[in-house]
Amino acid sequence: MTNQLPMIVKFEVKKGMESLVKEELLKMVEITLKEDGCVAYDLYQDAEDPTVFMFYEVWATYDAWKKHDQMPHVNVFREATKDAILKISANKLNRIK
Repeated sequence: MTNQLPMIVKFEVKKGMESLVKEELLKMVEITLKEDGCVAYDLYQDAEDPTVFMFYEVWATYDAWKKHDQMPHVNVFREATKDAILKISANKLNRIK
């Protein structure tokens, strides 16, 4: 059994702000992949609704994810996109099979 934490983080963006948010999300990928405990950090954009972005993330532990959430680059992202994002939701996943 693994203690890894897979999750989906969904960003719902104001119409017209997709490019800004996409640019800021892309900045986070390379930095985050270098963090201790980051196993996967894949960015997606909804194929039918361009205002929706999602990360599929896998963290080695819950604590690694919580540490990531307090990293300076995450705070920079929050500040840069504070007027562009309508909603952020995170779903922690349990693998069934």
